[in-house]
Amino acid sequence: MKNLEEVQEAIFVIDMNNGFCEEGALADPMIKNIVPNIKEIIKGGLKRKSSLFFVNDKHTEESVELKRYAGHCNTLEEQKTIQELRIFEAYADRVFYKNSTCALFAPGMMEMLLQMKNIKRVIITGCCTDICIMNFAVALRNFMDEWNVDVDIVVPKNAIETFHIPKVHEREEANNFGYRVMESSGIRLVKEMA
Repeated sequence: MKNLEEVQEAIFVIDMNNGFCEEGALADPMIKNIVPNIKEIIKGGLKRKSSLFFVNDKHTEESVELKRYAGHCNTLEEQKTIQELRIFEAYADRVFYKNSTCALFAPGMMEMLLQMKNIKRVIITGCCTDICIMNFAVALRNFMDEWNVDVDIVVPKNAIETFHIPKVHEREEANNFGYRVMESSGIRLVKEMA
């Protein structure tokens, strides 16, 4: 792992695991449409010597979150990063697993972020726009504000997506909700990474 005090840019890949893209109650193959854009962001970041982090859902049958969401990511296979992105785990500084909809609370995440004293930009990619992406982006904004860390939190719209369940979780409506909340919280949404 890099010296965290020297990290100036971090890329987070959130919940691009089988339980959202391949199989399970919340899996939606449409989410995989963002994979090429995430790959380009990762490749560009690696050239710039950015830090790379993967965060995947990891639940058990006892996970309290599953009282609100259909059972998901509670098998080893569903918890794995999808095959198309798994190769990049070899370049990641760390892979986190979370038991909530907010990556900030993944074990070790806050402690790691506090060491990043020179961080200038965080790029957040993955799914789900209106849940795990939004919750992490807003919580991270507040966390950094609390510690007076002036960081640009960027969310490229072409590298995030959410699932669709007709009349339960409408993709377009959910995406737009997530965009509005993030923008009103000081997150910089961009169409794509330049």
